[in-house]
Amino acid sequence: MAAPPPLRILSSLGDRAASIGFFVKQDLIDRYRSDILGVVWLFLQPLIYIALFSAVFSTLMQARLPGVAGGFGYTVYLIAGLLAWNAFSQSFSRLSSWYRDRAHLYRKVPLGLISPPVSVPVSEFVIYLISMALFAIFLLAIGHPITWQWLWLIPVLIMLLGFSYGLGIIFGMLEVFIPDLRRFVPILLQIGFWVTPIVYTIDILPASVQAIQSGNPMLPALASVQRIVVYGQPPQPQALGILLAIVLAFGVAMMLLHHRTKKALRDAL
Repeated sequence: MAAPPPLRILSSLGDRAASIGFFVKQDLIDRYRSDILGVVWLFLQPLIYIALFSAVFSTLMQARLPGVAGGFGYTVYLIAGLLAWNAFSQSFSRLSSWYRDRAHLYRKVPLGLISPPVSVPVSEFVIYLISMALFAIFLLAIGHPITWQWLWLIPVLIMLLGFSYGLGIIFGMLEVFIPDLRRFVPILLQIGFWVTPIVYTIDILPASVQAIQSGNPMLPALASVQRIVVYGQPPQPQALGILLAIVLAFGVAMMLLHHRTKKALRDAL
């Protein structure tokens, strides 16, 4: 007797979750497999970033952030933005070459085109949480307050990585047919980094440029993260709404592209 539809759905979801979990575990293992220190780098890398930026901008350059007391304001602003940007850029970059990099697996195993790549943003989210935990220890050490508003970082990062997933899968599918896209991704990320207020604040830009920034899809997420971490304030509802709309729009575009190209993509692999 066939299982009832709800049980079949739960079984299918369980299989997909197990598949994603396997790829997440394998990704975290493979990332540091050849390194002597292994997974210690999960903790060492963010510690080095925090120590380096703190020394350079707070001690040597003595950079200050308007509206934030103390000498570490700009350092907190910069690291908060960089950690969020790194999570997005790593996820997007790796997803943009997911299918080509795993073509040998797709030729041998009937892997899904949509669910296994979810492991990339999930693993980046895990790394982000570890980095933020270390960052929080640094903030406590310098006397910067950590408030309950930090809980907003979870939905903001989920949406940011959801954006990276939709955008990355779109690029990954297209890259199978247009290999040159692999060369374009690093350029796009460099442009995105410098046009997004991460190493500078948006208020230093001319009014005309600030108006253009409203079309930057990264701005709602990065501004929300910096608002939470630096000022201890919740994200603006408008920013969350825009970010959610971006995630949904790229998710729909991804599914449409998947529907139109899935057979040709498997054949091309």
